[in-house]
Amino acid sequence: MISLMIVEDHRIVAEGLEKLIVENSDNQIVAICSTLKDASARLAELKPQIVLLDVAFPDFDGIDAIPELQTQSPQTHFIMLTMFADVSVIQRAMRAGAKGYLFKNVSTDELLRAINHVAAGGSYLCEEARQILAQTVDAKPMLTLREREVLRLMSEGLTMKAIADKLCLSFETVHSYTKNIRQKLGCNNSTSLVRTAIEQHLI
Repeated sequence: MISLMIVEDHRIVAEGLEKLIVENSDNQIVAICSTLKDASARLAELKPQIVLLDVAFPDFDGIDAIPELQTQSPQTHFIMLTMFADVSVIQRAMRAGAKGYLFKNVSTDELLRAINHVAAGGSYLCEEARQILAQTVDAKPMLTLREREVLRLMSEGLTMKAIADKLCLSFETVHSYTKNIRQKLGCNNSTSLVRTAIEQHLI
């Protein structure tokens, strides 16, 4: 029996995962968390073998959280379970210490196979993730010229309002650009966004 924690801010998704895992295996869900604070506290207490972790949350970036969470339970392995299908996000997750990367459309059989494989000490990428990595080994996210301009100004510390004023755009337009950039880079806050952009040589 493998002990698992689900870190997912959509309750219906988390409960669906729990139902699938419990009904189709002997594995045990020891906790469901929706915030980094809760996940960190429960991880230190319960020390599950596996954490199923999404990438984007309202208050934190799942990938950036892995090193912090690992300090609470060094023996725990992390499997990303997400909709982000960008090569840079997959690579960033594996560099951060994730042992698995799955898309939320995987079958129950593959989910359980990944859990078993990672719990045994291996790494697991779903077929679609492997194909993305194989086809785009050196690829960078495709940002438009305007998105790159907004990203550059963000890296200089400008607020969205200041960026809007500088580029003669509405605040809503700049907000839309930043949302698109975050989705493409798989980041959930400005700090991780700028760091990833620098790592990918996008600015």
